[in-house]
Amino acid sequence: MIQAKHCDLCKFPKRDLKNGLTCALTNKKPDFNVSCLNIKFSDSFKEYLPELLNQIEKIKKRRNSVNLKSILLGILGLIIIFGNYPLLKRAVEAKYEYWFYSYFLDTLLFYIIGVGLISMAFSSINKYKKDLEILECEKREINEILKNYKLDIESLLKTK
Repeated sequence: MIQAKHCDLCKFPKRDLKNGLTCALTNKKPDFNVSCLNIKFSDSFKEYLPELLNQIEKIKKRRNSVNLKSILLGILGLIIIFGNYPLLKRAVEAKYEYWFYSYFLDTLLFYIIGVGLISMAFSSINKYKKDLEILECEKREINEILKNYKLDIESLLKTK
């Protein structure tokens, strides 16, 4: 068990370079197995909990807009890519004159734009998932610690 996680939620952690993490009440290193008998949850932790829950809710509310944006970008990218296929085919089959070379480069540029739009669509979804997972993981870790004290986030918020 990592006692430091418990101490991060408490009012009494004391850290210094010489001794590391110690309890300000006992002036000793944390030595409990499951839960600390002296823990008093800090006010900053109790203030952080509603912020964490609000951030999770804000991200969850963005889900539809992120999905819509990703779908639109993906479709637009595919339209550009497949719409340019006949032009690219014509440019490749053409005689190698300067204007055909320029035409080929322009067509290739549209392909690059299409692929860029599709990658933007996927990166938007990945960023949403990553942001949500980070906050959900933090919430799970806090709940795991609070479970040792027979509490959960909601009950702790009520005892403010």
